[in-house]
Amino acid sequence: MKHSILMIFFCCSVFYSSASFSEDDSEDVIKYRQNTMKVISMHYKSLKLLSAGRITQPEQWLPQAQGLNNMAKIVSASFPEGSDFGETDAKEAIWENKTDFNKKADALIKFSGQLVSLIEKGEQKQVSELLREVSQSCKDCHKRYREK
Repeated sequence: MKHSILMIFFCCSVFYSSASFSEDDSEDVIKYRQNTMKVISMHYKSLKLLSAGRITQPEQWLPQAQGLNNMAKIVSASFPEGSDFGETDAKEAIWENKTDFNKKADALIKFSGQLVSLIEKGEQKQVSELLREVSQSCKDCHKRYREK
């Protein structure tokens, strides 16, 4: 009897967790997270241009780094349960290995936060080294959790 009750509870919880988004909601979640990733990419690319000296607007360093760091902070939350279907490049492995995925997202938060600190201290010359770490954290995550 106890096992039957647990099985019913498990089945109901699976049903409700998988039904937490309607198809339209899931599509909106996917669009939202795709936009989040695009903004992260834009901030990163802008910092690369600044770091390479191709853009000489020193006042832009800090807002770009802060933007990158702020967007990094919402990556994990952009992949809620029930948003693992639809037109997405996200692999099922994200939801199967959520702890590892969150660790990889945390690495992006860490490195982008360090970028903000360096820039606040006026140490832009060291930014290019740290941008490599940011890039690598993105690649590590994409390699395992994003379809090509």
